[in-house]
Amino acid sequence: MLEIPLSIPAHLESHRSSAYKEFIDEARQLGIPEAIQQDYFDAIFAIAAWTTANAELKAAELKAAELKAPLSLGVAGAQGSGKSTLAVLLSKLLDKTFDLEPCVLSLDDFYKTRAAREQLARDIHPLLKVRGVPGTHDMSLMNTVISDLKAGLETRIPQFDKGNDDRSAYRVLSGKPSVLILEGWCWGARPVAEWDLVEPVNQLEAEQDSDALWRTYVNECLAHADYQRAFHSVNQLIYLAVPDMESVYRWRLQQEQALAERGDRVMNEAQVREFIMYYERITRRMLAEMPDRADITLCLDSDHSIEAFKVRD
Repeated sequence: MLEIPLSIPAHLESHRSSAYKEFIDEARQLGIPEAIQQDYFDAIFAIAAWTTANAELKAAELKAAELKAPLSLGVAGAQGSGKSTLAVLLSKLLDKTFDLEPCVLSLDDFYKTRAAREQLARDIHPLLKVRGVPGTHDMSLMNTVISDLKAGLETRIPQFDKGNDDRSAYRVLSGKPSVLILEGWCWGARPVAEWDLVEPVNQLEAEQDSDALWRTYVNECLAHADYQRAFHSVNQLIYLAVPDMESVYRWRLQQEQALAERGDRVMNEAQVREFIMYYERITRRMLAEMPDRADITLCLDSDHSIEAFKVRD
């Protein structure tokens, strides 16, 4: 049984049994294996109750019927770690069990358009054509969307089509959510010192970024106010810690295979392995230091089960 070191108020704990069946139905639809569904329910129920308790406390402190601004959560984790799945399940629990109004924003939807990245590739470095790393997101737009949602304004949120590698449409939200869930692979990451960029961490950096121009630009973008403003907008941070880089590759390949079953255009094994190299430097850095900063860390095992649930002191 997964040990959850969070105290859940009795009036919230009473929702557990009613939430379980609906959660399990959703978990099956999202492909979570039966053997690990109970641990995922326990973990996400605890996070949902913890979030609800924080929202209630904030409302009480403001002495208002509704929050002046939504409580916001960041969810970070490497490719294939399950951060999007966690965000969806957490959102549904907050909505249907705890009567909150959540809104999920994915960093992936704020990639710059393909045309904009092609321009970066021409002007700065060819590797910037590939989406994913800091510098390939429209963080100015994301910060505007976050501000508008917190203000309760009608908000246009972009949607990114990974199959076509381009922005495809917008969805429009009206009203103010009570909980804003912001998920992204590098959410909360910090830049490193210039000397830390000298040695390549993989074949991609050694062969295609031998002068460190690309990784230096990525690091500078990560340090930019637009990224850090978004990262610091959250009240709480949840981190999914993968066991190793090989698991990231394997889980990302599984995602591609699921997309292939839907008929989407996908990457082959060699392309997935190279794709993961774009993220590797920041992923390794986050694995080393993020568990000490995140409010909650879910430590994942190689079978995608939750090995440990850690709460920052």
